[in-house]
Amino acid sequence: MDPRSEYLDRFYDAADAVASGRAGAISEDRRLRNTYRADYAPVMAAFLHDDDERVRCEVVYLFAEVRERSVRDDIRGMSKSDTQRVRDHCLGYLKALEADDERIPGLIDSLQHSRGEEYHSAAVALAKMAREEDVDAVREVYGLVEGAMREDARAILEGILDRNPPLRRQRSLILSLPVYPDEAAFDRFLDRSMEYLDVRYREKVHPLDAVGLTTYNNVATAINKIRVRLYNEADNLEFYGPDMADRHLELSKVLSWAAGDLAGKRVIRNAEATSMVCARCGGMMVMTKSGWVCPEGCRF
Repeated sequence: MDPRSEYLDRFYDAADAVASGRAGAISEDRRLRNTYRADYAPVMAAFLHDDDERVRCEVVYLFAEVRERSVRDDIRGMSKSDTQRVRDHCLGYLKALEADDERIPGLIDSLQHSRGEEYHSAAVALAKMAREEDVDAVREVYGLVEGAMREDARAILEGILDRNPPLRRQRSLILSLPVYPDEAAFDRFLDRSMEYLDVRYREKVHPLDAVGLTTYNNVATAINKIRVRLYNEADNLEFYGPDMADRHLELSKVLSWAAGDLAGKRVIRNAEATSMVCARCGGMMVMTKSGWVCPEGCRF
């Protein structure tokens, strides 16, 4: 059984147990708390409207423990309209998130200005509570530190991705290392990338309905590298000349066209196969002997 089905089956059984009178079957189940993933929230959120208030209370408690923010509006509404017992649990959930929101700026400040144990402690805490809007601040630190400190910063970004499924299509971008502003280097990158996509790709690959495996893998790898560099240079545009933003946009459009064009081609090996786009990070996948693999290491 896959992890999602196993988890949800356990959750369903626990909800039935609560409804049958076994208090704590959800709220005291460490496995439900420790193996929770944000992908499960849409299914579990239906139990916020269960007929049994005991089930609603324990589901709210679990969401508070795992800091699931996607249900915040629903629980805020319940805090005003549900039974007193459920309202009390909802207020506990809301206060937990408010406490995190108040604590996060100080933790990020420690991440930016401290070292040693203080830095590590802040990183461990942020890995459990950092929000989508904290990505830029964490990535700035991620690019400035090295070794164990960088691993701590990466763990924070991984935590944010785990708690925000829509962000996972940008996984390879968010986990890539930021690029220091260097206008001359960016100018050379723009020239090389535009020549590669708008000249070489357009002339040699675009006219083909099917491409060889080696050609496909080489182009997919190049497209992914260009995509990552453009993402990281977006924050540097304010330090560059006025034409750089226009050139960045122009290359982004050509890249989007080339990626779409390549994704529609058949890949010729021993047998023909449709090319693939990674469902997690949105990048082009490459074909290996064991099948399609995301070059960014995304797991399915």
